[in-house]
Amino acid sequence: MKKVLMLLLAISFLSVNAVSAEEATPILKTGNINVSYEDAVNVREEITIANAETIPDAKLEHIVTKIESAKLENLIITSNNKHLEYQTQEGNSVDKIYVNLPDEIQGDFTYEISYQLQNVEIEKIPILVPAFSTDGNGNVISLNIDLPEGIYIHESFPIIDSGDSGSVEEQMMNIPSFVGLETGASPAGFFTTSNIYTIFGLAVILAIILAWLLNERKNKAGEAANV
Repeated sequence: MKKVLMLLLAISFLSVNAVSAEEATPILKTGNINVSYEDAVNVREEITIANAETIPDAKLEHIVTKIESAKLENLIITSNNKHLEYQTQEGNSVDKIYVNLPDEIQGDFTYEISYQLQNVEIEKIPILVPAFSTDGNGNVISLNIDLPEGIYIHESFPIIDSGDSGSVEEQMMNIPSFVGLETGASPAGFFTTSNIYTIFGLAVILAIILAWLLNERKNKAGEAANV
């Protein structure tokens, strides 16, 4: 009887593993994005994909949003200091970049992307986004922006709360298709667009609460008059 029970447990374990293997899909595990300013805008990404062996045809797809005056130059993709070949498929609004993966990869696959934008005054910086999302359990994407000395962020997308000058950082759940930066030679002050939207949102919430309280008060007054 004990042997039969052990056999059933072993079969159950193997079945669970088989189902898990069948359900495994590529997942964006972590990502670090760095944007810095020198003679050009330099973008570096370090990305880890889980379950890399399940990537179809061993070609890792990326999407790049086309933005006016934002031409990617010197695109290099590496893993373990080895260059990875890639192919570009151009589209009307987005381009797709397919990265050839090394043979027989298993589990986590980490690679680096680097490129430049010659227009240092550009306000929208395109980001190479892998075609796989995170599992949604936490902010596993880090965005770091190194601003030139004396330059301040006035508006940003995603919204950056860690500061407006020097080296700033934001944690996110997924990789954005672009980083939007409006900068200036002096601090933005209080009345930025994001702050105005926040104030407007709070005003709407307060108005709803006030209307509800007034309605409740009116109803109670009506009930008291009917007694």
